[in-house]
Amino acid sequence: MKKYLLLFILSSVFLCQTAVADFYKWVDEKGETQITDYPPPPDKAAKGVEIQKTETEPPKDLENADDSSKIKAKKKTDVIIYTKNDCPDCDKARDFLNSKNIPFTEYNMDKNASAVEKRKEIDSDEDVPFAIINRNHVHGFSESVYDRVLQMEP
Repeated sequence: MKKYLLLFILSSVFLCQTAVADFYKWVDEKGETQITDYPPPPDKAAKGVEIQKTETEPPKDLENADDSSKIKAKKKTDVIIYTKNDCPDCDKARDFLNSKNIPFTEYNMDKNASAVEKRKEIDSDEDVPFAIINRNHVHGFSESVYDRVLQMEP
C-alpha cells in the first residue's frame, strides 16, 4: 500500500509541473543580437551570452496594464518572418502571431528569390522560421521565446 501511495505522490508532482523554457541571447560575429531557445552554436563567435530564465508568472506591469496600453504596445512591434513551404514550425509561428493579432511581414524563401538574398544579408543560415522581432533575431519557433521577445522594448 505504501508503494502505491508513494507512486501516486511522485507522479502527481511530475505531472502537475508546467513547462518552462529558458532562452539564450547573444551577439554574433556581425554584431547582431540573436535570441534562441538553445545556446549559441560552438562554431560561432558569440559575445555577451545571457541565459534568460523564464518566469512562471506574467510580469506585474503587463498584468495591470489596461487594454489601450496593450494595444499601443502591439502597434510598436515590428516583426519580419522568413519561412519556407512545408514547414510545420513556420505554420506554428505564423498562427501564433495571428492569434496574438500581431502584424508581421512574411518572406517565403521558396517562392521569392529576393527573400533569400535579404536573408543572406542578415544571417548566413537558411533554417526557418527565422524572425526579426524588434531588431532581435529569433531562430526556430518556441512560443515562450516569441512571447518573451515580444514583451521586450522595441
